[in-house]
Amino acid sequence: MVLIMTVISAVAVSVASRSTVETRIQEMDVESKEALLTAQAGLEEAISKDSAVSGSLGTGKDYTVERGDAGATSITTEKISSGESFEVYLSGGNVTGVRLYWNPAVAGGKPSLFITDVRSTGSIDYAYDTEGAGGFTAGTTPGGTYAGVNYSYVTPTITLSVLPGSESIRLRITVLGDPVFLGIRPMAGSFPAQSTNFKSTATLDSGETSIKYGIEYKESKTNQLPSVFDYVLFSEGTIIQ
Repeated sequence: MVLIMTVISAVAVSVASRSTVETRIQEMDVESKEALLTAQAGLEEAISKDSAVSGSLGTGKDYTVERGDAGATSITTEKISSGESFEVYLSGGNVTGVRLYWNPAVAGGKPSLFITDVRSTGSIDYAYDTEGAGGFTAGTTPGGTYAGVNYSYVTPTITLSVLPGSESIRLRITVLGDPVFLGIRPMAGSFPAQSTNFKSTATLDSGETSIKYGIEYKESKTNQLPSVFDYVLFSEGTIIQ
């Protein structure tokens, strides 16, 4: 009888313990989802108002959203592969000149840059590479760092326009040959914000503990279109079906 009671007691304790653990796991899952929904609610409010916000969805369900602009004073990129393009948004800025720094993304790489200054009245093209071959102009050695990076090549200053009616709208850099890392520097003035970043943090009180959940959202200002549209928008032509 003692042995039977011992076994029954052990089973009962095991079942009760497992039930308690499973109940807590379910509670944590529900709390995590509530924290996620709270962070999402704050993020949606901040995006709709285009500002930093804070608020609550109820007792113990608070959120805070930070807002910040990026890319006004310097732009650095991740690796850009051959055939891909990167655009710099210029409308509303006061930049009259820009330099492009670059590093090959592979050892011994020889990338080329085809740069288009897209203006409201047309576009101006520039072409640079590492050696000055095939009609391209060779980049020079920067002789220093930019944004904390040692780049191997740099273009001369490319002149941009801020004149009403012929202002530079955006700068498109198309990579040819090998992949590349870019640094883009305004030489006079500053770029308009290239992106707006929102960071939402939710705090959910749960008894003696609290759960935090964070979401970050980045909204680009470039609104990129395929390059073929340049010839439609800026050549004063028409589309006939």
